[in-house]
Amino acid sequence: MEYEQKFHGLFVGIDNYESPAFGQLKYAKKDALALHALFSDTFKSKATVILDAAATKDRLTTEIGHLRASSTEQDIVVVTYSGHGTHDGFLATRDAEPNRLAETALSLDQLFDLAREIKAEAVVLVLDCCFSGRAGAKVLREPNRRDAVHGPRRALESVADDGMLVIAAAGGDQEARESGEFRHGLLTQYLLEGLRGHPAVRDGDRVPLWKLADHVSSRLRSHPPIHGVAHQNPVVSGRMMHVSLPILVPGANFKAIGEDAAPRRATPAFSSLSGMGVPDQAINAWEQRYPRLNELQLRAINDGRILHGGNVLVSAPTSAGKTLVGELAALRAVADGGRAVFLLSTRALVNEQYDRFQDTYSAAGVRVIRVTGELRDQTRALVMGDFDVAILTYEKFSAMLSGRPKLLSMTNVLVIDEIQTLTLPDRGPGLELLLTWVRLRRRTGPVPQIIGLSAVLGEAEELAEWLGAQLVSSTHRDVPLLEGVVTEDGTYRHLDENRHEQIAQLAPAGEEDTLLSRVVLALDEAGDQVIVFTATRGEAIRFAGTLASQLGRPAAAATIAALSGRGHGRLVEELLRCLQGGVAFHISDLGEDARLAVERAFRYHDSEIRVIVATTTLSQGLNLAADAVVIHRLRHPGEPERPYTVAEYRNMAGRAGRTGIARKGRSVLIAYGSVDAEQKWSSYITAAPEPVRSRLPGHDLRSLILFSFAGPASDLSTVTAAHVNAFLTWTFAAHLNVVGLSVHTFSSSQVSNAMTDLVNEGLIRSAEGGYVLTALGKVALRSGLSVDSVIVVAQALRAVGATQLNRMTLIAAAQLTEELLDMRFSLPAGHWRKEWQALQQKLRFQNIAEPMLDRLLGDYEPQSAGAARARRSLACLRWSHGVALPMIERELVEHQFVAVTSTGPVEQAARRTSNVIEAVIDIAMVVHRGADLGTLPEILPAQLELGVPAGLVPVLRHMPRRLDREACLDLARDGFDTANAILGAGERDLLAHVGDPDLVNALFAAAEKANQNDMDEPFEFPPPVD
Repeated sequence: MEYEQKFHGLFVGIDNYESPAFGQLKYAKKDALALHALFSDTFKSKATVILDAAATKDRLTTEIGHLRASSTEQDIVVVTYSGHGTHDGFLATRDAEPNRLAETALSLDQLFDLAREIKAEAVVLVLDCCFSGRAGAKVLREPNRRDAVHGPRRALESVADDGMLVIAAAGGDQEARESGEFRHGLLTQYLLEGLRGHPAVRDGDRVPLWKLADHVSSRLRSHPPIHGVAHQNPVVSGRMMHVSLPILVPGANFKAIGEDAAPRRATPAFSSLSGMGVPDQAINAWEQRYPRLNELQLRAINDGRILHGGNVLVSAPTSAGKTLVGELAALRAVADGGRAVFLLSTRALVNEQYDRFQDTYSAAGVRVIRVTGELRDQTRALVMGDFDVAILTYEKFSAMLSGRPKLLSMTNVLVIDEIQTLTLPDRGPGLELLLTWVRLRRRTGPVPQIIGLSAVLGEAEELAEWLGAQLVSSTHRDVPLLEGVVTEDGTYRHLDENRHEQIAQLAPAGEEDTLLSRVVLALDEAGDQVIVFTATRGEAIRFAGTLASQLGRPAAAATIAALSGRGHGRLVEELLRCLQGGVAFHISDLGEDARLAVERAFRYHDSEIRVIVATTTLSQGLNLAADAVVIHRLRHPGEPERPYTVAEYRNMAGRAGRTGIARKGRSVLIAYGSVDAEQKWSSYITAAPEPVRSRLPGHDLRSLILFSFAGPASDLSTVTAAHVNAFLTWTFAAHLNVVGLSVHTFSSSQVSNAMTDLVNEGLIRSAEGGYVLTALGKVALRSGLSVDSVIVVAQALRAVGATQLNRMTLIAAAQLTEELLDMRFSLPAGHWRKEWQALQQKLRFQNIAEPMLDRLLGDYEPQSAGAARARRSLACLRWSHGVALPMIERELVEHQFVAVTSTGPVEQAARRTSNVIEAVIDIAMVVHRGADLGTLPEILPAQLELGVPAGLVPVLRHMPRRLDREACLDLARDGFDTANAILGAGERDLLAHVGDPDLVNALFAAAEKANQNDMDEPFEFPPPVD
């Protein structure tokens, strides 16, 4: 229906701003589009809508000028603005600069002066923003400026002229809110309701403007507040007693933008997702895994709008169902032909999630891939976009994205698991910079939907605001958790499932030094499966041995059989002794085969392993739970010791309680004495999680600057110090500084000095108009190594000749990096002089370059860091050649006075070396252009990862399942060490080595593929963006 009365309209909506000081809004553009569509369906006159990048100050003033030029005294003019306001009375246009608002933003005084010049029967100004400066509001948050003009109150009160009506969403001390339920600002939602003829507004077929203003005000005041925020009280200024509009009837325009129907809401039944864009096969799979959608998931769907592209930050305890929120958004995108990327914190988690996703979604035709830097990575599929769901570690995605920003463009949903990693000093900065790239891309194009999954966070609102996400938080667990403290008398002071304090006798009274054992024995006698967390690896091994002798449990026969006779080394031999008593330990030093065997067995409800003694690595995301968790110490080892955070404690405690199996979980803190018990009670049991804070300020500024050259900045030909400073203003650290929660920022002089350092160190160079990355700088950026590590390795490799770049020299160079520092290879002094000579001889026998030998060994002294590096280098070399682990361990301790139980984790050292060896090879090729390394760049990383002879690497690259190292070494010992040898073998020969007919068939198929010369024709990646 169209109406003959002449109407002029200008509708403005800004979600994304050029300045990071203005947080991202969710529905401002949608507000403008809906109002424009509704008016256009009723009036013939053409109205103008301005969104995001187009909504500059100049454009707004120009468009208001057009309204002034085209309107007459018989017309109605409507101008609406949805976006940010400032506390001193400015409307933030897209190009507004917080420090220059007078020049770059539109003040209310200017707006009203322009509006007064419009000749019309009625001028209606609707401002869906606020001027309070509060968190979460549609307002710039900044400290009061000395040069600030008077606030909005006087300007709003000045509009008393007959012929002008102003409706502002909130007063000067209140918030203007957006609603995930309505997908609009609240003011806009109730304005749309009134314009469409709500019974409280209509007068026949008309809507009087005074009734419309009264209706909007009434509805806003009565709208339920959230999170303790006060009711929203709008401001209405001006008189408009005699003017009315026709009831606006939604038509084709309104329907085209999806505003004609109320959004569907999910219910606990998975069937309610049918018709919401989620594949039926996925719904069927979820119905088989879960009884229903829980409250957290429903809030993410209905309030967070995850099935409609909404960003959410989910903050909830372990086992609360967070992962399914990411899967819901991902499968919805896949159903639309899009792609989803899951980022996880560890390789182990990636592999676990990959296996589960394959089992759950492969039948639905969902193509799942993983990329972690390991041999069987599906990197080609990721780069080419040949996937539906990709699973990666944070660091791998950042490294690939640094040179290929288009990976972000092809990603529709980005799920960040364990996003609280942002708060960790070692890995937090990298994740924060990755998310900063995503935020920056909003200025220039589409970005993925963000789904952040986290443990319970303190002050999570700040992180949600920075991400532009709806916060969905909960402290509810489907399996209630009892958590408390036990003292030497065996009493357990705890909070029950209703958070009420209770006292119970958990274990018999006894001596302090037997408390830990008594508690675990009592829990075991009660039928509980238990995880014990200790502070160090040594404590975990020793206590597991003690428990194994005390519990009197049957041996874990199946796990013992899986691990026996495989030549695993000293640590697994110790594990096998513990398993004889139904106990295991789980530490990072264990090899992959042993860890997987323990985890697999422990997951069974009636598991033969009744207790796992672990270090905190187990709590960092592995999906392993128990009936009870016992935490022995809450201090990180080191000098000085560092106490665990509340978040780290809750991550461990949250492992107690198995969904669908246990009725409740129990977490027990061991306390020694009443003072210690009270301290742990107040500092952990009843404490709130620490506020989310950035770790960027303590990070190496040079590394941050290198990050600023990638991501969105890769479109620039050069980068200046100003670009770097601008990049840093988009970080979470800068956001916290703006809102007064952090005082640390990087000054312009610090940035300039750091850039000078990078020039001097050869990582960037001057170019016309700024700086560009050097070849060495590009390696540093994509490798993830610290700047100091890159510099040290480059210096060491420059000192050797190009013809000396052999396997031993490159492995030794890798040990110089900060990332591979490992004190576990620092053995007692022993016959240190004799060992020093032996290390030199062995390294020289392997043709190490003499300058590298000098740098590797360093100072001649007992228990030196250089000797530890040399041990690691030789251990990694032996591992890469397929030497049996017991032989490597014997070599490491041959010069010790006394028996040494721990030689250092050889397999872990080799795998960690495999993570950095590609960067070392790249640095070598930069330093020695044209050097011929033969097949080392392709073969050496894989040999360090797998510990197998070179001829088996091409075969294992094509294996669909992992073949353990011992089986590979058995094959090699009998001559089946190449693709041709395997193809020439009989089925019985191979079956005798691998023990599984399916693996035999897989070996034949993999050898056939390897024989097609894949190694000679590697996949050519699209060139990285420089």
